[in-house]
Amino acid sequence: MLINDVSGKLLVAVPGLEDTNFRHTVILVCEHSPEGAFGIIVNRVLMNSFRPLLKAFALEKSAVDMPIHYGGPVRPEQGYVIYSPFEKRYGTLQIAGSLAVTASKEILQEIAAGRGPSKFFFALGFAGWTANQLEEELMADSWLVAPVEPDLIFNVPVNDRWRQAAAIIGVDLERFSIKSGLA
Repeated sequence: MLINDVSGKLLVAVPGLEDTNFRHTVILVCEHSPEGAFGIIVNRVLMNSFRPLLKAFALEKSAVDMPIHYGGPVRPEQGYVIYSPFEKRYGTLQIAGSLAVTASKEILQEIAAGRGPSKFFFALGFAGWTANQLEEELMADSWLVAPVEPDLIFNVPVNDRWRQAAAIIGVDLERFSIKSGLA
């Protein structure tokens, strides 16, 4: 059962989440339905430069450089671009407001040519959940849920995103505890 549709929201890993794939991560949930969920980790860098992989994406050169992020452990060979403003022409999934995600190579060609969207974030792989899996993790308090602020994805330094994503909902992760006491 879908307890809350968290599409277009951020999942912020609680400090006690020890899974190495998700420890201290922030995930933009791109889609959440009764069949499962799909999201992109937005605070882990794989490589500081896109240029060494140009040939892998059938590109000769690029007018811009960008870091390559670790989007998650599922299909790490697949690239995803989170971008703004939203445009349908890239075979896109609109996430929230003007924020969108696509796996289209066309957007990479546009970005490389300097004609792409004004804001973009490139990742390899994604985070995925089967039916009810994310709901179980939410009920187990593995994640905090925060509204998405595109500025966090496009402008906040990667190493600051985990704490700042929690701060959106007023949580200080240095003081966070999942232990409960008796009254």
